[in-house]
Amino acid sequence: MVYNNIETISSVVKSYLINDTKLVIKDGNQFTRDYNYLVFSSDEDFVPYNIDDIMNIFYNVLNNGWDEFTFYCPDSYADCMKDVETVAFDNELLSKINNYVHPFNSFYNLNTKIVSNGEIKIDVEHKYSDSKIKSLEDKVNSVISELNIYAKSDREKISLIHDYIIKNAEYDNAGIDGSSMYDSTSAYGCLLEGFSVCSGYSDAMAIFLDRLDIPNLKVSSDNHVWNLVFIDNEWLHLDLTWDDTNNAKYSNNYFLITKEKLFSLDDKEHNFDESFFLEGV
Repeated sequence: MVYNNIETISSVVKSYLINDTKLVIKDGNQFTRDYNYLVFSSDEDFVPYNIDDIMNIFYNVLNNGWDEFTFYCPDSYADCMKDVETVAFDNELLSKINNYVHPFNSFYNLNTKIVSNGEIKIDVEHKYSDSKIKSLEDKVNSVISELNIYAKSDREKISLIHDYIIKNAEYDNAGIDGSSMYDSTSAYGCLLEGFSVCSGYSDAMAIFLDRLDIPNLKVSSDNHVWNLVFIDNEWLHLDLTWDDTNNAKYSNNYFLITKEKLFSLDDKEHNFDESFFLEGV
């Protein structure tokens, strides 16, 4: 297996004494993913000792769905604040980290304040409002009931959701330059307004996959994003956008395929960072 289920953070609030300051760790929300990826781990004590630990803290703040979190650089980690700056102000890296969390826990804006005493405060503005989450949850429940998928295999479930989404959503060309009248960069535009760009398709699919307890993440290149799904003991690529907009509509050319197959179909828009998205390699 390439991921391991772990226990969720204890329901009892944990406190650690760091530099005479208490670090309070609360529970994650209902959308917290409770398995470890190759790059990130949910088994986190929030005390960094290298830049990988810092990236893992940012991942866990997002994965737990927190609005804010404060941690501290230990005295023994001389380059801690410099490394925090490296992570916190790298928008491309933060976007990649965002791909590993449930869409409802992903950020729209993320601000990091670094204080000279080693205090680091992260403030998160989430991509989805509570009202949109409620609407999307209702929609997902309706679709699952309509498709009657629980008696199916995981591959059949994914196929039914794949077909439903691309048959009920249209690629929003206006969404590319930000002139769209729809919320097409999100699952809301994809599932409730019927118009989407790649981020909307991939968010919508990820929401269904999490509801069905199928491990997944999103993979991105410079100009594109799609899903990666753990099924039949391997990670496979799933791109609803290209199945909807390239070749014949409702195709399944990009349905649960290996990296080798993906690159044989297209090695430009799907040229992702293989050193970061290790599950996709």
